[in-house]
Amino acid sequence: MIETQFATLPVRKVFFRLTIPSILSMVFSSIYMIADGIFVGRFIGAQALAAVNLVMPIMIIVLALPNMVAVGSSVKVSTALGEGNIKKARQLFSASVWLIIGTGAVFALLGAAFLRPLTELVIKDPALAAPAYDYTRIFVYGMPFLMPLFAMDNFLRVCGRARYSMCVNVMVSLLNIVLDWLFLARLGLGIEFSAIATVISMIIGSVFCFAPFLGRKLTLRFTKPQISMQEIRGILYNGSSEFFSGIAGSFISAIINGALLALGGATAVASYGIVMYIDTLLVNILYGILDAIQPAVSYNLGAGKIKRTFSFFKISSIATAAVSLVCMALILAFPDVLAGIFAKGDDREVISMTVAALVLFSPSYLFTWYNMVTSAFLTAMDKPRESMLIMAFRAIIFPLICLMLLPLFMGVYGVFFTATLSGALAFTAAVIIWKRSVRHLNMAISSL
Repeated sequence: MIETQFATLPVRKVFFRLTIPSILSMVFSSIYMIADGIFVGRFIGAQALAAVNLVMPIMIIVLALPNMVAVGSSVKVSTALGEGNIKKARQLFSASVWLIIGTGAVFALLGAAFLRPLTELVIKDPALAAPAYDYTRIFVYGMPFLMPLFAMDNFLRVCGRARYSMCVNVMVSLLNIVLDWLFLARLGLGIEFSAIATVISMIIGSVFCFAPFLGRKLTLRFTKPQISMQEIRGILYNGSSEFFSGIAGSFISAIINGALLALGGATAVASYGIVMYIDTLLVNILYGILDAIQPAVSYNLGAGKIKRTFSFFKISSIATAAVSLVCMALILAFPDVLAGIFAKGDDREVISMTVAALVLFSPSYLFTWYNMVTSAFLTAMDKPRESMLIMAFRAIIFPLICLMLLPLFMGVYGVFFTATLSGALAFTAAVIIWKRSVRHLNMAISSL
């Protein structure tokens, strides 16, 4: 599929051509992340699983900046292509890739200097801090080679190469699972080898994502990266919603982990980690839909096709709502089965708490889809301020309020219920912000 078809093929055909490969990519990405948790939990133990979950806020912060550049630049590149300005699109593409690689190098250097004290600052228990550091340092040192994977995956979809992107992601996921099995299950190695398995797989994925752009078959190709500071600020501003979402998520995760340690100990942290592994599957499917459709939305807006843009919003909303409801129903029907997959069979305390956590957490999916759809579409429509506002309500303001109040009445289970109540409040805010943000576009459609 070539990018000009974003504006010519029927909306439903464009939607499925873009989203099916992307969903499969994200499902396989989720599977290898879930498999990572299963291998760590079953072959190393709940303590190691808790350590990985505690260090995740650091990982999310490290990955937030390249994701901001990737999202912001892909919106600008897609808009330039929709306007017919191929030269500008190539310049933005080239500059963004080098910016991400440079960012990765800076993070690797900073990690070498500050990762250990940062880990000890976030995790007070030495028994958890040591394995968490061993796990994280592998990722940090590999950042210059890992970060391009996120950007190139976005640009492949911009160029209509969604199937190729899917194949690369499937390959990365399967290789990660095989290496996890080899290192942890077969050879009995430590937690750092779980990270090594992921890093090896992602570096190979980066190489395969780079390859198509080295030829001349794609519209986007490497050229002299001419870009102004104003354009860099525009890229960073447009991707800022995703960046602050990652930062806010890390902040809230750190608070949640602290509350869980205080109220329920390592068992509660391990249970929440299992919930997050399962949640990753749904959230990644939703991201798969929304990330895939972003180039088409930006392209059509750049081409002035407003009504067609709203058609993409409608079909995306239906799809994400359906996926969310199905996932919620499955979790509520089989919470004990899902908990037992991650925990050792004799670890009844972890399994019991995880079942309760899943039942309290899963109703949040009634609201998550809409909050994500509106935020993603506002970003694609070059409205980062409104997108960031929804993100702030969803990821930090309402979760903080709920975390301060719910544990007073529900104890540790109030922490697990935070996602549901804060999601409902954010849903209300998102409805209001979306309607106000697109009012002028609705008026433009009415005048057609």
